[in-house]
Amino acid sequence: MTLGNAIKLIRTAKGVKQLTLAKQLEVSPNYISLVEKDRREPSVGFLRKLAKELGVPVGLFFLWQDTDDPILKTQNMIELRDLLTRIQAMYLRNLDAENENAA
Repeated sequence: MTLGNAIKLIRTAKGVKQLTLAKQLEVSPNYISLVEKDRREPSVGFLRKLAKELGVPVGLFFLWQDTDDPILKTQNMIELRDLLTRIQAMYLRNLDAENENAA
């Protein structure tokens, strides 16, 4: 999965439309579309703003990123990716619980 695919997956899972997100981030909806299609590479600053708007850690965008590097395809890296995915899921559940308690 590419960075753009991960961004789109997280955005749609959160139920946020491209137009809404673009307005919140003060960019064009076309830019969001280009990023999600991997036709534009977003800056780290943009990714930080995006993560804040979507309520997720920046690292979540990179958890599923494909790589051709054979070192990163080893069993240890697969296990690490699985662990990070579980940690992210726990973080998001805790965040949701905190938001429910605050409401």
